[in-house]
Amino acid sequence: MHQYFTGDWFADNYIMTNILDTITFYSGTERKKMLKTKGDAGSMLFGTTWRGYLAPGRMRTKDPETGLYRTKVYDQHPELKQIFNEFAYIHFKDFAYQQVQMNKNFKCPPHKDSKNIGESVLCCFGDFTGGETVVDYETKTRTYNSLNGPVRFNGSLYKHWVLPYTGTRYSLVFFTNRKKKK
Repeated sequence: MHQYFTGDWFADNYIMTNILDTITFYSGTERKKMLKTKGDAGSMLFGTTWRGYLAPGRMRTKDPETGLYRTKVYDQHPELKQIFNEFAYIHFKDFAYQQVQMNKNFKCPPHKDSKNIGESVLCCFGDFTGGETVVDYETKTRTYNSLNGPVRFNGSLYKHWVLPYTGTRYSLVFFTNRKKKK
């Protein structure tokens, strides 16, 4: 029996949207450089990182399981670990990940995920229209509507971006980071 989710993609999409609605999103320095976010938007990393130092006199919390450091959103919402693990187990159990990029109304321009290894899984949630993800596979481009289910692709190899949308669009990207793999 599951604690949070039903196993039905569309019911679970609604449940995840309600969970994400309770979180205050912000953007870290790297994401702010990528794209100026305005209003109710943000892009933040959930999980652990090798970076312990935040600013003079400010260190991240050390994670006892990994020996790495917890991201700010992990410290603020440790329950998300169990929520994300259950969601992933139900909807893409054959995919191992280490971190989750959490986005709200974050309109990603064309880019590659240079710090990722291998495939990522993208899931979208919310009440929005448009907002499909385009992946340029070099010989062809493909457009995905990840509201209909998880999308797997190698974001470190292929340029990808989000099409314009209206409404509130959340996305979660489950992935493994190159630096954490070492």
